[in-house]
Amino acid sequence: MLLHVAPLVYGLLGFNPTIDVDFELEFTEVELIDPDQIQGTSPPPPVKPLPAPPVPDAKPTPPEPTPTPEPAPKPEPPKPEPEKPTNDLGKKTSEVDQLGPTNSTYFVMLVPKKIRKLSFADKALDIMAPLPDFQYLIAGGGFDALRDFDHIVVASPDLRDWRQTFLAVDYRVSRAEVQAAIERAAAANEEKVEWIEENGIIRGNPRPIDDDEPDVDTRWFVLLEDKVAVYVREEFLPHILKDEVGDDKTAGNYVANLAKLRTFAARQPTAGMQVVLKEMKRALKKSTLPFELPDTIELSAEAVEDPELLVRGEFASVVEAKAFEKWWNETVPAFFDKSLQLKIAKGMFYDAVEIERNDKEIKLRAQFTAKQATLILTFIADNNAKYLKKSTEKLAELRALRKENWLKRKNGKLPPSALDGDEPMQPKEPAPPAGDASGGDPAETPPVTPPADPQ
Repeated sequence: MLLHVAPLVYGLLGFNPTIDVDFELEFTEVELIDPDQIQGTSPPPPVKPLPAPPVPDAKPTPPEPTPTPEPAPKPEPPKPEPEKPTNDLGKKTSEVDQLGPTNSTYFVMLVPKKIRKLSFADKALDIMAPLPDFQYLIAGGGFDALRDFDHIVVASPDLRDWRQTFLAVDYRVSRAEVQAAIERAAAANEEKVEWIEENGIIRGNPRPIDDDEPDVDTRWFVLLEDKVAVYVREEFLPHILKDEVGDDKTAGNYVANLAKLRTFAARQPTAGMQVVLKEMKRALKKSTLPFELPDTIELSAEAVEDPELLVRGEFASVVEAKAFEKWWNETVPAFFDKSLQLKIAKGMFYDAVEIERNDKEIKLRAQFTAKQATLILTFIADNNAKYLKKSTEKLAELRALRKENWLKRKNGKLPPSALDGDEPMQPKEPAPPAGDASGGDPAETPPVTPPADPQ
């Protein structure tokens, strides 16, 4: 804010005084001069010689140098104001959909390295806790999802079928520790794992201990180089195991991208979570909405205590985008005004959201406090648990188990193998290569049956 000061103008005061003067005159006698002398008839008076000029000294004294005035000090430039941190959330579109098999329609990346220190980090884990893969590896294997992994990528063509899920992580422990944790998880589910190594890649398929039991989950754990591990369906193994991906961009290109997982995460450097939903039109069988959904919807959330949430979608046309904008501004608030309970929720879920339309693209932004973020995550986790038929008591048990395992590992000073009461794992010799990576013809897939609960 600028302060404006009006200048004061001072006039010059002029003086015109009246002075009284008293003159006193005195006349004296004057001797008269001969007129002839005035006319020049008398001889002129002798001319007095001019004085000789002074003789200069042999070495003239140089004049004293005039002191050079010191230059006025330059005024110090004003200190630049500290730059305000720029918000890069959503500046670039997410590309996490390039980190999973191309038949997937749902992609999510979590960045534990950024969210592990947040006050609501455990609430974020509660959202994943009811998922079968989470229980298998975290509850059964003893991993700590926040501290043993830096990035977690999940992709699936059908969220209703857990056997379709693709999982990728970059881990912080040793490769031997990862193998031991997978073996621990398999044992808790009455399974066994035989490891195979080829070209520096280790893979293993958890199968029932009883060979007569069908293997309902044909996914393989594959430990790539650079501490990246994936849990992938058997039909994608050839793309992972071959030396070069080449031009096969329709199925195996994601394998090459996994080596650059951290680069993909850095496209949105402040995001702790990125979600991409694809082929939404095809997935939506019935809708009463006055507009068509975008084919791709992107969601990003900041990894800070007061996070910002961004939802972005590009509609098929400007008409569809304007129809959504009108629906959001008119129909949605009317829905929240139907009851007092909804009006309370409106302040958190609607009033905090700003809508922005740019041609066919719509952006929804919302800034939340840490308390609001905790409430929202709790709400999502509880409803997710109900959808997956897990009670809130079960969620509390899983949360307590995570904390108990972390204490047994002395807050990360010990690896997951410490949960067995043994010394930390040493690298083990891999099993000899097998001729058939699949271990035989896979049995026919029976109805979906979640793995046994390790609890």
